[in-house]
Amino acid sequence: MANKAKKAVPPKKLVGESFDKPAGTALAVQGATAMALPTGIKLKRRLTLPSLVMKVRGDTRVLAFLSEIAESKVVTGKKDAEGKPEKPANVASVADVQTGEEFIFLVPAVVRSTLTQEYPDASYVGKVFYIRNEGKREGKRHIDFTVAEADVSELTAQAQG
Repeated sequence: MANKAKKAVPPKKLVGESFDKPAGTALAVQGATAMALPTGIKLKRRLTLPSLVMKVRGDTRVLAFLSEIAESKVVTGKKDAEGKPEKPANVASVADVQTGEEFIFLVPAVVRSTLTQEYPDASYVGKVFYIRNEGKREGKRHIDFTVAEADVSELTAQAQG
């Protein structure tokens, strides 16, 4: 990971608005965690985001990376099988392209290593990836993931047109 912290990239409008909202309210947050605010009130910056974990075989997401992958500052106090403190999770801010929801993604080790090897200097930030949990192969320690850069130009064209 690069030593310089990169500024988070604001999410692009990738899908059209199709949200149910009461009359006279502004939609502050998109997706399933949408919050309706009184007219005239806008959120400046959301400080908390829901977590996204892809632990189940077949879990599939199309995610736009909004920040670099970094070590979490959360300390669980848990110990591994050898009694050593657990390593902090790798996390990144992402947006689900299909729903517009933003998350703190607990980045699996395989996904982190793939992205950091293929996209030096955190150049994956601002790009969109198809990520699918393929499950654990017999005799392997890590879960396999399919990771592919995605072209969302058709979605952005539909949202704008």
